[in-house]
Amino acid sequence: MLRSFSFLTLAPALAFAALTIACGTPETTVPPNTAAKNTEPFTPVLSLRPRAISLSVGATQVFQAEINYPEGVRYLRQPVKWEVVEVGGGTISGSGLYTAPTAAGVYHVKVTREDFPEVTATATVTVK
Repeated sequence: MLRSFSFLTLAPALAFAALTIACGTPETTVPPNTAAKNTEPFTPVLSLRPRAISLSVGATQVFQAEINYPEGVRYLRQPVKWEVVEVGGGTISGSGLYTAPTAAGVYHVKVTREDFPEVTATATVTVK
């Protein structure tokens, strides 16, 4: 059985086909603008404040980590992990709140970038 098609029935399909042929792919019709993009490789940075501090036994201190972000990338939370290096050297929360131990000594707080685990910073805490 033969079906007849009107021009109005075929018009959308023909228009799409013509547009597809005329435009091609973006890579072949318009060269990418590489001049506007940063061609330097991303170098992750991590800074920690304070770097050295003296506290009383059981005292608290807020540590702050600052990082840079790759172009066009944003995180819901800062991708850092906190830890006290020495066992029994106090505790630190996920937000950087350090609580000194009950024993005097020299301890270290370390922060690591979770997105670039090789990037770390360490602070020295002297507990008196």
